[in-house]
Amino acid sequence: MGEVAEMTDIVRLGLSAGLSFDASLSLYCEGRSGELAQLMEKALFCWQVGVTSRDEALDRVAQDAGVRALGSFAAAVSQALELGAPLAETLEGQGREMRAAHRAHVEREIERAPVKLLIPTGTLILPALLLSIVGPLLAAADMV
Repeated sequence: MGEVAEMTDIVRLGLSAGLSFDASLSLYCEGRSGELAQLMEKALFCWQVGVTSRDEALDRVAQDAGVRALGSFAAAVSQALELGAPLAETLEGQGREMRAAHRAHVEREIERAPVKLLIPTGTLILPALLLSIVGPLLAAADMV
């Protein structure tokens, strides 16, 4: 999810600097080497050559990556380009929502951490602690 938010921000910055959507996306793809960059580069090539439309290519990337945020990114880009809305502002809102969703996901994982720590604590630390306390008492009782 963080990679999608980063891609959205880079494309938005490119658009704000006066680049086209294709040039902004190409800038992102050239500077990154991850799976998302490769999928986007392939999609960019497909719609520039004319194999598919931009909408179909972006939807295919969203399906291939399996990230829900990419689906909303594809829909926002399609609508903004179709309706003539300012794409940079649209992507700014998208990026903000993606970062908020990512932050909420990380906070949920942090909240689950204490529960996950109970298992190693209960199975490893507590028996050792019990043996270190009760062991000398049992040994002393046998000596008396």
